[in-house]
Amino acid sequence: MCEMLNSEPLEEEIPYERGDLTYDTQLIFNLYDKLPAKWEGFSGQYLGKDLTLLDSLFKIYKLEKYEIYYAWDIIPIIDSIVAEDIAKKIKSKTKNSGDVPSGSH
Repeated sequence: MCEMLNSEPLEEEIPYERGDLTYDTQLIFNLYDKLPAKWEGFSGQYLGKDLTLLDSLFKIYKLEKYEIYYAWDIIPIIDSIVAEDIAKKIKSKTKNSGDVPSGSH
């Protein structure tokens, strides 16, 4: 698209990729990906990741204490962003399809 517009992208507009992140942050994302997601059965609402496996993952990956503290700080932030994104997608699909969610009749 930049070629078509004959312009260069601004650095702050280029999205990050996981490979751009620090090793520790990439590790936390990998841990996050391994956690099972919890969903509410009737509404299909995303409830977040199940964090009960984290202690086992910390042991399997032999994380240092600072990495464990970092994980406990960062994983809830990642999960809140994911939850917000899922909620927006569900709302958009419901709005665009004209469907009325069950229980709203």
